[in-house]
Amino acid sequence: MNATYPRKVVTVTVGTNERQWLHNCFSSLTASDTTDLELDVMYVDNASTDGSIDDVRRFPQVDIIRNDTNLGFAAANNVALRHALNAGADYIFLVNPDTRTPTTLIRDLVAFMDRHPEYGIVGPLQYTYSDASDRLNEYNEWSKLALQCGEQHAFAADWKDHPSPAGPEEGKAPNTLEHAYVQGAALFVRSDVLRTVGLFDEVFHTYYEETDLCRRTRWAGWRVALLLNLGIQHKGGGGAGNGRYRRIHMRRNRYYYLSTDVDWTPRNALRLAGRWLRKDFRGKSVGGQTTALRGTYETVLAIAWLCLQMPQIIERRRRHRHLVNLRPGPVGRRSAPAATTQESTR
Repeated sequence: MNATYPRKVVTVTVGTNERQWLHNCFSSLTASDTTDLELDVMYVDNASTDGSIDDVRRFPQVDIIRNDTNLGFAAANNVALRHALNAGADYIFLVNPDTRTPTTLIRDLVAFMDRHPEYGIVGPLQYTYSDASDRLNEYNEWSKLALQCGEQHAFAADWKDHPSPAGPEEGKAPNTLEHAYVQGAALFVRSDVLRTVGLFDEVFHTYYEETDLCRRTRWAGWRVALLLNLGIQHKGGGGAGNGRYRRIHMRRNRYYYLSTDVDWTPRNALRLAGRWLRKDFRGKSVGGQTTALRGTYETVLAIAWLCLQMPQIIERRRRHRHLVNLRPGPVGRRSAPAATTQESTR
């Protein structure tokens, strides 16, 4: 990347009826320390009906994109990512509406990435949300789980002996945890990564899209990590709530993710999918528990959807093998094997 200053950073926030969070979110983003930075702040409104745009318009520094329909997290972010890449962004920071960004966080993220070009995606640890200040008090639930899981792959709870996604110890930057993925609620990505591996896979719609982006980044040879000495406030829980929408999307996307993962042999992937199916039919799986009757119905819907995606699955596997072939090796400008860690619950 051309080592010129100031660095151009574009922040992207996607919201759907999340008006209650937007003032604190954009107050903190627009108050960021921009020393040696050119900062653009973008908001993508995903067909909100609660007056969200009216609140965002109070911040003249924020560029607004309005979608006529709810495109889902992946596609809505991609709208803004294309704008940011066309505008010449060096880095892009995806940040949820229910966050408060410390004043120096963006500058600190840029400084880390400038010092460590082998890292393609990083993210701060997440702390509990406070309306009163941007102080970092204690880890939120997602960070606690990420720290507990460490550098295991995404499905370690169901399959212990699969390779870790972490890169080799040699060359690892200090204060980093090469967790399987960086949650999309606070994900800082190098623009060169997106130009190499592509944007979010919109087939996911919502859930697992950032996990997929992180594994593609590793396949192409960059490291992915959480930065243990940086933090952001994040309420968490996900705008989709804990209902049927969340259960169906998380379950179907998990199968889609596994079926497009070239690091899993077909035999092991089928065995793992079989374990999931037994739980899914009983209504005791990711996305929240339900009755066996609903679990059966929702699982049948997920399987039917997956069958319809077979052409995309075949194409994604072809692309993913191509990315793996791009990887220069375990050490160098980029590095790392592939895979990914715990379930995404924005």
